[in-house]
Amino acid sequence: RDTALEVFRPAGIWAEAAGAKVKWGNTATGITLPSGDRWLIHAANESAGVGYSISMVFCDESWRIPSHVVTDAIAPTMAEREQPQIYLVSTAGDSTSDLMITNRTMAIDNLAPKTAGGILLLEWSSPPEAEPDLPSTWAWASPEWSEKREAFVRGQFEKIEESSFRRQWCNQWVNRSGHWLKDSWWADTTSDAQLPEDVVWTVCAESSFDGLGHAVAIAAVLEDGRIVVRASTHRTIREVDQRLADIRAIHPRLNVIVTPGYVDRIREHHDSLVGQREAVAGTQTLLDLFDRRAILHDGDTMLHEHFTNSSIAKRQAGWVLSSAMGAGGAYAARAVMFAAAEASKTPKPLAVIHSRRRA
Repeated sequence: RDTALEVFRPAGIWAEAAGAKVKWGNTATGITLPSGDRWLIHAANESAGVGYSISMVFCDESWRIPSHVVTDAIAPTMAEREQPQIYLVSTAGDSTSDLMITNRTMAIDNLAPKTAGGILLLEWSSPPEAEPDLPSTWAWASPEWSEKREAFVRGQFEKIEESSFRRQWCNQWVNRSGHWLKDSWWADTTSDAQLPEDVVWTVCAESSFDGLGHAVAIAAVLEDGRIVVRASTHRTIREVDQRLADIRAIHPRLNVIVTPGYVDRIREHHDSLVGQREAVAGTQTLLDLFDRRAILHDGDTMLHEHFTNSSIAKRQAGWVLSSAMGAGGAYAARAVMFAAAEASKTPKPLAVIHSRRRA
């Protein structure tokens, strides 16, 4: 509350000078305009916004705000407002920051939408693979850069633990302490290796739990046994069909696997289904591949976001790769898991017909 009041203070002083009514007390602190419109300060908890009809919300340090505060308490109050807006402002957080991760992932997935979208993304951050000890990395995360700022950040780099420095001064999202995907695993498996051309590609289509997002992953085995993966995200089944068709056009030797939700919806050919049983085995395979540095990716920001948003949770069939709070945001990671696990299996011989001409 003290921090919120400090941010509010200049606005309150300005409002008083402009003739508006300002309340500085312990409750209902805010500005009331002659029109009756109000700007209020409230703690980011389960009662935020309850009982009000809100047109604009400004969430500061959003990486620390639980997702349900916005989705369950604030957003329902905005349904009938004209052009309601929610601002999520924050430095990077870790893999527990479900509010920021979910909305940021949605924004990244729609950086080039075909139709007008409802999310605006303004971000200054270093690429996930950028080294944290380089001034060029620091400059990525600053909208304005100067020698004075570089000297200050250099001093912080010498004092602060690396994970905290990455979040605060590089604006790089990090895995929480104890997350299944170690930062070293992701860094060590980032590679510019390309998908091999002379092997069968395993392709998997997976969707988010709410069905609003889809991913297509490709996995192929190199001669040394390591697996190269690529992934893309899509908003509709039609886009998934188009992506599969595009892949087939450039590489016809495919083994296409899909989750059951696609069976009656997808038009492109698929070879087999994967479900909960395959997810249990695939999760163990994925952990092993990362541990042995036997999986290679290109460091794609979207894929990193999905892996960061994932967790390994206990299900009836066993431990599986899932997403935090059961929400979307890890479906690209799951698509990679299924594709990599299938590709890692011993290749099955292709069906052939042998014939012999009589002399």
